[in-house]
Amino acid sequence: INDENKYIGEIAIPMSARFLINDGQHRRAAIEAALKKNPDLKYEHISVVFYHDLGLKRSQQMFSDLNRFAIRPTKSLNILYDNRDAFSVLVKEVSEKVEVFNGLVDKERTTIPNRSKALFTLSAIYHGTAALLKDLNYDDNHKKELAIEYWNEIGKYIKEWQNVKAGIIKSSEVRKNYICSLGITIIAFGYAGNALLKKYPNNWKKFVAKLASVDWRKSNPQWENTIVVNGSVVASRATQQTLIEYIQKVFFAR
Repeated sequence: INDENKYIGEIAIPMSARFLINDGQHRRAAIEAALKKNPDLKYEHISVVFYHDLGLKRSQQMFSDLNRFAIRPTKSLNILYDNRDAFSVLVKEVSEKVEVFNGLVDKERTTIPNRSKALFTLSAIYHGTAALLKDLNYDDNHKKELAIEYWNEIGKYIKEWQNVKAGIIKSSEVRKNYICSLGITIIAFGYAGNALLKKYPNNWKKFVAKLASVDWRKSNPQWENTIVVNGSVVASRATQQTLIEYIQKVFFAR
């Protein structure tokens, strides 16, 4: 640009720095495609912001911060990239250290694709763990260890989870025909577990073992017109409450 504010040309400045696109990959791809169709677009200008690269965790936190107040990404992706929130960090560790969760959690989506090997979403584990630990007066480390212990114990008595982990059946089959891995069920396990931990803080494990007798198939008449209507699961507050009450009855049955 000269003194008369007219475009007079470009010069190339060699650079050795590497640039990473933290947010806007789709826009960058669209710009590249547009330039191929109309090279004159190279004279247009857009605004970009550069940050010094301080490592992966910082980049993930920036992604979470940028999207928190714009077009929001999925809940699972926000949890995955949020390293500032202590509870998000706790849940990510739980998802790695609980045997049945490890390797079977979709950490980016809240709806699992049909062909995915994932059985759970990070969002469901987040909300289920939040329900589990609600109003428990323990320090963060104790809460984390308790959550890991609880979910590991639950996993022992859900044979469908164990079968997927062992490679006996596919995740897609369980997601299609059973309700035990659904988000509403994981959250119900959390609320029921919270009541159990408060009532029997020292011997809660023996009550969890009762889950082994539950038939989690969608075709189970127990769920008809309450959890499952016309073959499809109804995700609602009423459904959620029904599941919470059912699991509590299983835990506390004499």
